[in-house]
Amino acid sequence: MQEFRAAALACAAISPSLRTILMFDASPGTVRLVAQTTAQMLEVVTGYPIVSVTLGTFETEDDLWGSLGLGGESGGEPFSWKPGLLTGGQKDSALRLVVIPDLTKLSLAATRACVVLMGADVAHLERHGQQDSWQPNCCWIAGCASSEVGMVSPHLLDRFALRLSGKVTTTVDRAAAILAWIDEGELGKAAKPEPLPTEICDRLKNALQIYPKITPEATARILDYTTTLEVYSPRREIALARLALAYTRWKGAGEMTVRQVDAAARMIGLKPFAQPQQTEDLSDVSSEPIPQPKQSQPQEEKPKLTQPESVIVREPVYQSDEPEPQPTIQFTVPTNPYPEDQASVEREAASLRLPSRRFRFKAAARGAIIGVEKVANFQDLALVRTLLEAAKFQPIRQGSTTNSNRLLLSPTDLHCYRRAPVAEQMLMLILDHTCLRDCNWQEELLPYLSWAYIERASICLIQVGAVDARHELRAQKLMAQSILVPQITVGIEAGRGKATPLAHGLDLALQTLRHAMQHGRSTVQQAVLVVISDGRGNVPLEASRLGRVLPPVGRKGVEDGLQVAKRICDLDGVKAVLLNPQPKQYGDLPLELAEAMGAAVILIPLLEVGEVA
Repeated sequence: MQEFRAAALACAAISPSLRTILMFDASPGTVRLVAQTTAQMLEVVTGYPIVSVTLGTFETEDDLWGSLGLGGESGGEPFSWKPGLLTGGQKDSALRLVVIPDLTKLSLAATRACVVLMGADVAHLERHGQQDSWQPNCCWIAGCASSEVGMVSPHLLDRFALRLSGKVTTTVDRAAAILAWIDEGELGKAAKPEPLPTEICDRLKNALQIYPKITPEATARILDYTTTLEVYSPRREIALARLALAYTRWKGAGEMTVRQVDAAARMIGLKPFAQPQQTEDLSDVSSEPIPQPKQSQPQEEKPKLTQPESVIVREPVYQSDEPEPQPTIQFTVPTNPYPEDQASVEREAASLRLPSRRFRFKAAARGAIIGVEKVANFQDLALVRTLLEAAKFQPIRQGSTTNSNRLLLSPTDLHCYRRAPVAEQMLMLILDHTCLRDCNWQEELLPYLSWAYIERASICLIQVGAVDARHELRAQKLMAQSILVPQITVGIEAGRGKATPLAHGLDLALQTLRHAMQHGRSTVQQAVLVVISDGRGNVPLEASRLGRVLPPVGRKGVEDGLQVAKRICDLDGVKAVLLNPQPKQYGDLPLELAEAMGAAVILIPLLEVGEVA
């Protein structure tokens, strides 16, 4: 099946309508190698260098579409327009290769941008006074686990015309290969694809000059693959037709027949719902030359596609005289190119919309400015845009007015800011790293992290007794707007330290909750406080504030923690939960802490003998 990948990537390079590629079960490294190979093919087709862009978790509207920045020259304009990742030089520059390593972790702004730009004939930009339009010139390559496809919006998945299976299986001992890499000093070096061979470049150039004729039998055969689907989408049959046409050009044929349609369907794993109506030779597509690094199969009549496919699936592409201990990787046979039809829904109901407001009837001017719009009320007016709008019509409005220095406004000139919604819910997590050794705490914490992701709640992580704490006698706080921020994941997975400043961690949580829910025009309306601790705080609150321990200590750390917990119980809008790790010593301390906070208690299962926390 390796030859399918080379032919599919070549078809995407030939046909701009196929330059939306989704790879299922592909590792980030595999996606990167496929992107590098695709970039080489696109350079041959377009004749210009390719600009690579990677989209992930943090991209905002300003990052993608552009923003205003300070001017570089002292005597020039005070502000200058800075193009975004998806708009910079699109009219004049070469094609952009947009790589998305994990589609499930794509930011909301990037997801909306992909839906707008993928397959669009024209794109429009109206932002911060800028007005522009251009024809999108991008190639999209994304990776997604087939088991997690239910987390992605179906509108985004429907934009991907070319579906490939990126799941790989290794045929050598990985441990031995890693040790060999270390011995040879190759560990950590980025894998680079080999240059495309001349024969592949010639085939790509020749394919651009071929315009095949589509037979009626081929059109009817396309419908055999799509018309009986439960989830019907015309994009699917159009994508199959385009893939078959591009494959015909790649093979150098002058006519697209049923055979090319079946070959294109096998590339992406489609199975027909009806048998062919004619006895045309429908030999398996595996007759396509299979790329091999050294061993070539006998009796081959056509040149072998050796290097592009080897670039994708193995490194290095060619075997040297001395065999290198690197793993041989083989692609699995594609099964279902549309797993979202049977996948369970794991996304929120309106995954492409901004989060709805549950506690407010009208928006407060607190979120980040993402644009302007016609005024609906007289709150949060955009004065600059209003004045600019009014200035355009001053010659008409003033007419023969004697006083021409006055600015005449009309209700149609009024604009207000469009702001990103602020998080109305918060997940407060107090994590005692010193009590996590003998319990399966990750599974009990996962439902709360999933809730924070679905509700788009802000995150506050209080680390107690972390090994990388700036001061071992103090807890430390991490704030983030989303659970997807990597610092939160790193903080949760931190190792355990020596001290347990539980009282200071509870005090940080108390001050944060007060500020978030009671400070000025509060934004957070509901907070979920999750505490994972055995209650054994051995650092008094005074010692944490001073940065040094004043003996004697005794039970003072535990008593300080209980006193702070009682003050947390008095806060309104806070739902507290304590995950009890069931310590072998002082098992009553977690229950006392939960009672002081007014928290529900959930027992964390203990690890069985031989398991590692």
